[in-house]
Amino acid sequence: MEARVIETAREALADLEDYLVTASGRRFERRSATVLTERERDVLALLADGFTTAQVADRLSVSEHTVRSRIKAILSKLGARNREHAVAKAIRQGVV
Repeated sequence: MEARVIETAREALADLEDYLVTASGRRFERRSATVLTERERDVLALLADGFTTAQVADRLSVSEHTVRSRIKAILSKLGARNREHAVAKAIRQGVV
């Protein structure tokens, strides 16, 4: 069931991107999520599942500071404004 929800979200984001491209007449820059480390992908996957910073830290057996540092790196690498935007970009790129 969870896989179907993620697939539906991917399809919706692709449709939205197609609409925005048509409406604006320009193409959005895609950044490759392959630049993310395995641990950054782990953090992103847990964020996509709705976990808080504290819950991610507990799940990965690291400090909250470490999780926040990884989130900052993810935002920078993906060119995302916030964690929700990062999750959306990751879903669109098939990382999550």
